[in-house]
Amino acid sequence: MAQYDVDLRDYWRIIKKRKAIIILMVIMVGIFSYGFAKLKEPTPLYSASAAIKIERATNLSAILTGNFWAQGENLVTHAYIITSYPVLVHAAKVLGILKEESSLDEIRNNKKDLALIKGLQSKVEAIREEGTNIINIAAVYRKPVEAARIANTIARSYKAYNIREKNRKTTETKAFIEGQLDKTHEGLKAAENKLQSFREGYALISMDAQTQNILTRLNNVEVDYDKVRKQQDEIETQFRFFEKSTGEGEMSADRLQFSPDPDSPLYSLRSKLGELLIKRETLSMNFTEKHPEVVAVNDQIRAIINELRNEMQVLLGKLNAREKDLGEQLSNLRNQSMGLPEKALQLVRLQREVTMLEALYSNLKTKYQETLITESGRIEEVSIVRPALIPSRPFNIPSKAMIVMTGIIMGFIIGMIFAFGFEVFDTSMGTIEDVEELLQVPVLGVIPFMGKDEKIKKGIKKKVSDKDRKIDLIAHYDPKSLPAETFRTLRSNLEFMRVDKKSKSFLVTSAFVQEGKTFNVVNLALSMAQAGKKVLLVEADLRKPVIHKMFGLNRIPGLTDHILGNYSWQEIRHTITDVMLGDFELEEILRTPGLDNLNIIPAGTNPPNPTEILRSECFKTFIKEAHVKYDMVFIDAPPILPVADATEVSTLVDGVVLVYTVGKIGRGVLKRAKTSLDNVGGKVVGVILNNVKPEAGPDYFKYHTQYYYGPDKDEQQAT
Repeated sequence: MAQYDVDLRDYWRIIKKRKAIIILMVIMVGIFSYGFAKLKEPTPLYSASAAIKIERATNLSAILTGNFWAQGENLVTHAYIITSYPVLVHAAKVLGILKEESSLDEIRNNKKDLALIKGLQSKVEAIREEGTNIINIAAVYRKPVEAARIANTIARSYKAYNIREKNRKTTETKAFIEGQLDKTHEGLKAAENKLQSFREGYALISMDAQTQNILTRLNNVEVDYDKVRKQQDEIETQFRFFEKSTGEGEMSADRLQFSPDPDSPLYSLRSKLGELLIKRETLSMNFTEKHPEVVAVNDQIRAIINELRNEMQVLLGKLNAREKDLGEQLSNLRNQSMGLPEKALQLVRLQREVTMLEALYSNLKTKYQETLITESGRIEEVSIVRPALIPSRPFNIPSKAMIVMTGIIMGFIIGMIFAFGFEVFDTSMGTIEDVEELLQVPVLGVIPFMGKDEKIKKGIKKKVSDKDRKIDLIAHYDPKSLPAETFRTLRSNLEFMRVDKKSKSFLVTSAFVQEGKTFNVVNLALSMAQAGKKVLLVEADLRKPVIHKMFGLNRIPGLTDHILGNYSWQEIRHTITDVMLGDFELEEILRTPGLDNLNIIPAGTNPPNPTEILRSECFKTFIKEAHVKYDMVFIDAPPILPVADATEVSTLVDGVVLVYTVGKIGRGVLKRAKTSLDNVGGKVVGVILNNVKPEAGPDYFKYHTQYYYGPDKDEQQAT
């Protein structure tokens, strides 16, 4: 193969040459991509998102007490609790998934209800917005309206849950104080009535200072003693509850009613325990008790319970010591009061009870007002800043336009791969250098592509139309065209060859069928005749003759009839007179001068043995006589490889011209045809590259222009 520089022009030539493959792959892959996207299209899912804002816990009580900022839970904790069991149960009831009257325990023990809660949990996701205190609650569902409804319901449910949890102590305290106020008020009224009745019955109004002092001290110690005993009972009850609980499953967040003093170390431990219990309830919906996460949470719960037990034991120890001290004081004061008059003691007791109830009632009223203030400024950490809107389109349906565009790009890439792959394995030749190096003969002419793939296909028709004739005889009908000029270039190259070798007769053939040999030999003969040469054109393709149809002549009598001895060759040759009597009009004949220099011998009667006709002595004698009579003799013969006709004639002429259609056959076939001629002594003088497209010969056609070809501008203006 010829060695030449490979640059972008060669790649562009290959792309233009193989554009059909590239376009086909683009269309096929594009259609396949659309079909695949349509076939594998998933069930449409819609995503709706609501946004909530988490503020630091502040209320009116905090403002009054000066505690403006109370540390709330971490945002990650908030995001976790949003999809926790209590919130999802409340949301499920609002959505109508669960019955409103179902309790948490009933739902927890019902597998069907738990499955519904898990299904709702799988549709919801809480994600923190980076760099902010905003959490996005996203809900995914098959229906857009339901997706927005689920997201908004979860947001409202968590807001209600947060308010309820943050204000639980205030609510419980208010309810307790209201109950105690009623009881204390009734007790105070009863105590006042007793005191009044006692005074009226015994006429006792007051007592001395020493008695008053002893009784007051006794009253205070008894109050403190009762208070300590009450605290002991509460701590012991909670301690026994934790002693019985292992933390594995019998303890839940809704059963945890332990509310220690906020100043106590037990308060923070109780908060941590509540969070862990909620986390365990949420994990239990998805995992078994042996799952590593559940086991880890249980370990943490047991650790918190142990700490609570230890703290309670320490606190009980302090309360026991306080109880013992107050008991001793109470015993001493009671001994001192033994010597006091019975009526005085009874009066003091009644007065003490009234005073104690008055103080208690007053204290409860104060606490109740504080509770009302706290309730009026209830803690609201969660606010909905963006409710979920109904989504307009599903999020999981990919863009078909993007898929098709990707398919087109992939098809283009695959088409390029196939195009260059075919080019690599293509054994045909596409450049002048390739042909010359392979055959070791020069390229005499390059005939451009004219819009019709195979000119000889016209020979299959019974009659050639005027349009076909004008294309087939382009050197006569359009002498100013680029193809006509290429035949004149071919003529010049052939004449230059004759100067050196005195050659006059040439056989024009091809390696295989439908390579345009007849088209080339006819137009070459016309070009020679237009140059003033006396030319004989012999139709030696006895199997599928075409030349006589191009010129509108009769096939019989012809070459076969002469070889059989029925006519002399002078009698069967056709001149311009015969052409005029045929299908040609006079204006067509006079269109271009030189047709009078052309004689044509048609094929004649269809013989049963064409090869025997062409190898006969009569045919050899005819060739010798024509060689003397004419300046140029052109013989149109069948292709070399299918039949042996061309090889028989090749030894009788001065040279053989091979016609090769670029890209038609492989290099091996062309080389074999040349070898067949060399083996019988045929002289291949050159090659004609036929039907060459610009992409196959860019370097050649780059220097051609339509400036010198086409109709004259002056003639166009005149017409």
